[in-house]
Amino acid sequence: MSTPSDHLLETVAELLVESGYEGVSVRKVATRAGVSIGAVQHHFPSKDAMLTAAMELMSRQFQARLEARVMPDATAEEALRTVADELLGIGPERRAADVLWTLQLARAAVDADTAARHAREWQQVEDLLTGLLWAARPARGQDWARREGGFLLALLDGLAAALLVEPGRMPAERAQGMLERHLELVLGPSANSAGPGMAEAASARSGRDQLPVDRKVSSDRQR
Repeated sequence: MSTPSDHLLETVAELLVESGYEGVSVRKVATRAGVSIGAVQHHFPSKDAMLTAAMELMSRQFQARLEARVMPDATAEEALRTVADELLGIGPERRAADVLWTLQLARAAVDADTAARHAREWQQVEDLLTGLLWAARPARGQDWARREGGFLLALLDGLAAALLVEPGRMPAERAQGMLERHLELVLGPSANSAGPGMAEAASARSGRDQLPVDRKVSSDRQR
């Protein structure tokens, strides 16, 4: 059985997706969840706390989907393609995370604390992509991986936003085709032999420093 906090968190996420940041309120959450206003305030004293908690829920769901899809013996390239597909955010099960990501992005534009959290989380995502690129094509070096990791995340951000708000111009098939074309250009011919996956990506090293890649990514889209 879910705890009251879990139940409230799911209700908060639902209302944020339905009504947006400005439309959610303690009273609405309490009414939808069937609890007292005090119970809501105990767990979520502010709208920012609600948004943060909802994003953390999306992050856990994102992580669970990755763990279900990336097999233990997956190569780094296979893991990279799976992570990119999850970040693209196609499918009804990912819509809530996509909406919450855009809400956090909009809030980050006007709130310094949200901006700092978003920057920290998205740096973790970029580091994950960078580590997987480096593990997939180690001969190309760390600088190449960092550059391409940034490019890939920027592409995914743009495609995910277009999928959400411009489905007529950017249907799922077009977005998937663009992503696949980009990965083909970046990676070149597919290397299907066994190779390092996500665990090895986290421990890939340069001559001096280890890339700060953690498989347990916090995404706001973390979608």
